[in-house]
Amino acid sequence: MDHLVLNAAHAVVIGPALLYVGLFPENVPDHAYTALMILGAGILIYHAYKAYYKLKDGRSAWINWIHIFLVAPLLMIIGYMKKDTNRRFLEMLLLLGFAATGYHALYLIRETMLA
Repeated sequence: MDHLVLNAAHAVVIGPALLYVGLFPENVPDHAYTALMILGAGILIYHAYKAYYKLKDGRSAWINWIHIFLVAPLLMIIGYMKKDTNRRFLEMLLLLGFAATGYHALYLIRETMLA
């Protein structure tokens, strides 16, 4: 995937969506929680696949490990527990939301304005 699109999607859509769920879990409809659980499973499968081929080629898979061991399980836990999610998981989601938004916004700015 083009890094510009990837960075834009994470900075403008994905990061803010994670922040919204973390800040206002009571406003999130049940079907959105189900979508989070399915998304988490998809992320787990996709990044496991990507990590396998990166390791096979002798490349670093650090971003895949973050998604496999942190992002995917967290989304699946929150998706499963829905509005009963323990606050600590929502706080972790907020951290990921801020990190995704800031990290990808930085690279989006670098790619578009400083290139």
